[in-house]
Amino acid sequence: MAAILIVEDEPFVRMMAEDAAQQLGLEPMSATGGEAAIAAARTARELQILFTDIHMPPGPDGWTVARAVREIHPGVRVIYTSGQAGPEDCARLGVPDSRLLPKPYTESELAAVIADIAGTDS
Repeated sequence: MAAILIVEDEPFVRMMAEDAAQQLGLEPMSATGGEAAIAAARTARELQILFTDIHMPPGPDGWTVARAVREIHPGVRVIYTSGQAGPEDCARLGVPDSRLLPKPYTESELAAVIADIAGTDS
């Protein structure tokens, strides 16, 4: 089963992402901030997808988390989410071959992006 690390400081949004991942047959792991996410990535045997909010004060932001997780798991696919950052920010600050899902989004929009990046059917 493919693993996805969900990094989101808002409990409702995190639970929605976990539910969407489980519906797609993925194994969700969760973190509420950057430090916890990097620690979880270090302990994960395999990690296929990182879904991370960009702005999570205090601590490392999503840009930093993605770079650190890519060092640990070089093949991880990255989905950023934000209500403030745009595609130009993702192109400039994001890791290569990443996606941006702007907030707000619906559960079906989230599931579609995760399914697309995971290569599964939503």
